Amino acid sequence: MSRTSSATLLVVALLGTAAGVCVGVVGRPSTGARVGIGGRLAARSALRMSSPAQAVRNQLGDTAREALAVAQGAVRASTATLDGAQAMVREAQAALDTPSKHGGSTVRWLLMRRTALARVLAFDQQAYLTAVAELGPRLPRAELPNRQGVPALTASAAATILPDGTIQDCLLSNVTYAESPLDVLLLSVFRKFVQDETGFKSDKPTMAGLAEEGRTYMLRASEEEQQMMVRNVLRRLFTPAGPPFYKIFMSGVFGERKLGPWFWAPALTSWVTPLFFKFLVGPSTPNYRADGQLGGLVVEKCRFLQESGCKGLCVHQCKLPAQQFFAEDLGLALTVQPNFETQECQWSFGEVPLPVEVDPSLPAGCLTGCPSRKALGEAKAYNKCS
Repeated sequence: MSRTSSATLLVVALLGTAAGVCVGVVGRPSTGARVGIGGRLAARSALRMSSPAQAVRNQLGDTAREALAVAQGAVRASTATLDGAQAMVREAQAALDTPSKHGGSTVRWLLMRRTALARVLAFDQQAYLTAVAELGPRLPRAELPNRQGVPALTASAAATILPDGTIQDCLLSNVTYAESPLDVLLLSVFRKFVQDETGFKSDKPTMAGLAEEGRTYMLRASEEEQQMMVRNVLRRLFTPAGPPFYKIFMSGVFGERKLGPWFWAPALTSWVTPLFFKFLVGPSTPNYRADGQLGGLVVEKCRFLQESGCKGLCVHQCKLPAQQFFAEDLGLALTVQPNFETQECQWSFGEVPLPVEVDPSLPAGCLTGCPSRKALGEAKAYNKCS
């Protein structure tokens, strides 16, 4: 099993690296930044007027290469400043609003808008939030480069605190998750490891059983013990070969020397993770971090949080142990920020997390409908939930 897991990780990593080369990386704002997706699309469009790009290159030679360089330079210059990036957002949106006047494919303008918004985010998060608000319903939530700070169901992006001091439950309907054979296998293995660590096995199936096992352990374990339990489970799930492999090729750790993390580590990790953690959190999509860099991942609606309905389980049996495992076992910082209103969750690889006490994603109090509250109250352990 260890050999199979390691081989699978290697194949996926290699595929992800190839994808990264094709897609490109949007660098920090500077006049010499790399051209992102929008830049590559604009450059390619200059070569697709009447024939495939390769044919044009063969026919025009140096002339085609010179045109390509000019197109790339124009896109680079247009997003080298905040004003330029904002102007590109407006241009892309105008093309989407009136396609007959601007030409070009819809996909091209959608990617251009997303790339330009990411550049705005890299310059100034508040300017990004303002731009998103101005676009309003023309920009679906699923197409946002980053959802942090963007209101979803209420006027504010912050959690809603009710008069009794509890946090408003998720206002969205529960979803049914379609499990692949890999999801079923990984969840079964994960639950077996949890049962070994906690000494308790629930009779409930799949995710309901995992939530009950975690809640039962919460009643008798400290917060630190819960976090260590999950870290031990993750270590077993990764197999002994996983962390050393990751440290070398992603985190740049060689024994006592740390040369990384390598520049590709956050983005590549965000592309590989959805395949292996879908069984636990549900579908997720790579996106941009809050600083406008690649390496983000947004969980559409966390499967574990939906099933458990418990902030304490979310924090001490997912968020904190995941952050600790990546930082201490794999050598790459990770910030996990749940949204209790939507049950979305932002994972930002390469981003150092804030202390729990000042993390804006973790307001004080339990979730209103938390099924753990009564049991924890009887055990006089409210602190474990809040």
